Amino acid sequence: MALQPKILFQDESLIAMDKPSGLLSHGAEDVTSALTWLQAWVAAKGEDPAQIHLVHRLDKETSGVLLFARSEEAARLANEAFRERRVLKVYLALTSPVPGLRWQRAELQLKPRKIGGGEFMAVVPSDGLAAAAEVEVLARGRRFGLVRVIPEQGRKHQVRATLAALGAPICGDFLYGGPIVKKLAPRTMLHARALELKHPITGEHFVVRAPLPPDFRALMAEDGGTMPSDLDRRHRTAPLKDDRARRPPSPVVQQRQVDRQRAQAELVAVPRGVPGFRPHVKPKTPGRGR
Repeated sequence: MALQPKILFQDESLIAMDKPSGLLSHGAEDVTSALTWLQAWVAAKGEDPAQIHLVHRLDKETSGVLLFARSEEAARLANEAFRERRVLKVYLALTSPVPGLRWQRAELQLKPRKIGGGEFMAVVPSDGLAAAAEVEVLARGRRFGLVRVIPEQGRKHQVRATLAALGAPICGDFLYGGPIVKKLAPRTMLHARALELKHPITGEHFVVRAPLPPDFRALMAEDGGTMPSDLDRRHRTAPLKDDRARRPPSPVVQQRQVDRQRAQAELVAVPRGVPGFRPHVKPKTPGRGR
């Protein structure tokens, strides 16, 4: 394993780990995982490894904050907080292309579907699981965008499915982006940036953050993008705080929007995942000389 886990925080009740990409959160006893690594770590310090409990999970390729409890009581209370959605979870992702937005509250319905030997979350119009998230673009490169996602629920693959539904799948994510997106990065570029919750034992406000991995910075630098100095500043919490959302556009701007939509409608959509396909553009009607 190229990268080893790092301990971000520990007290008598909790341990927060910075899990590297490529490491399972939990697996069989004979498979190295974040849980078995931490159990060996506490055992080397003379503690009982059986008292270490995994509170939540991250996908194997997802890096970032992973929380553990040091007792059954702390684990029970922390699990309740996750189950009752009393935990703020913040994710950072590199997407391609950059989402066509600055801030948006995305509301979807997801339903699990079987694919091969696994499962993915399909977006459905109704009768699915509610999945809402705050999505904000933090930085832009030539092809990639650094996006922050704050999901309101804890659905399986919620962040990955949400960004794919917005037309900006996560770089390296074959399941939701296809083979072309898979080639953009050596792994799914998703990072669990922060967890924020009420401490299960002390009741104090608890926040833990994991630094941005080097591969995020390297890919953005190669793409000509610049990382923001503050990754945690939330620029808005509701779309109505945007002055442009409160003030209706002028008639001139409205007409330009209509003209732009009409021009875009003349283009045939490019089927995703079809290499070499080029859209057919209708020939322009000859106009008057300029």
